[in-house]
Amino acid sequence: MSRTLSIGIFGLGLIGSSLGLDLVAGGHDVTGYDLRQAHARQALSRGAVRRLIDGPAGTYDVLVLAAPPRANLALLKCRARATLWLDTSSVKAPIMRQASSLALPFIGGHPLAGTAESGPEAARAGLFVGSTFFLCPGGGSLQLASEIASGVGAHPVVIDAEAHDRAVAASSHLVYLMSAALALHLADLPPDFAGPAAREMLRTATSSPELWSEILDLNRPRVAAAASQLADTLSCLASGDLAGLAQAQEVATRIRKGDI
Repeated sequence: MSRTLSIGIFGLGLIGSSLGLDLVAGGHDVTGYDLRQAHARQALSRGAVRRLIDGPAGTYDVLVLAAPPRANLALLKCRARATLWLDTSSVKAPIMRQASSLALPFIGGHPLAGTAESGPEAARAGLFVGSTFFLCPGGGSLQLASEIASGVGAHPVVIDAEAHDRAVAASSHLVYLMSAALALHLADLPPDFAGPAAREMLRTATSSPELWSEILDLNRPRVAAAASQLADTLSCLASGDLAGLAQAQEVATRIRKGDI
């Protein structure tokens, strides 16, 4: 991006602050807001924003909503103005519907990046490099949204909101559920029984339960369908189905190599 943009980031946790670090480094004029004053001060001290504001207002070229999903839904009704509104929620259909009802120049965004940690202290420059940044067309400029995604090193991928929510229900949302379920399943076992594979699978379950509760609730029908399909698959594999296990090995290998 060769031009300098005025960018507002509302929500200065891991994603918002990581975006801010890259956008500030790219020469953009980044203003930040977070309801949690401690987060706002940490983001400022780390250089993720150039200045803070006391409330969700102002006029920008681009306004990024990087708060949790329900907070982003509420922020759509704030008094700010922008040429482009862009969010980072991992559920797209509900926020796209509300943005449309408000006639906002909105593009639904979802960067596939992050860690189990949260907050601006966990933010880092380059977090989005090489990652997919989903963009769901709405009433805003898809070109400008793509420039923002590319500008932080991500690969913009255009997708319909409903298709996005079905896909992430079967992938990232289901991965969290499997990790959380495994944690509960292992709760009464001695710690020595959790080997390296189990510990790696448990990593996702260490993420914020409050955030995941919102995500799962907003995408409930699709997550329920994906979980039902997974239960059927587990039942088949548990019988020692060699063909199914061999196919799983092949698919897993391809995914880990980036061939899918």
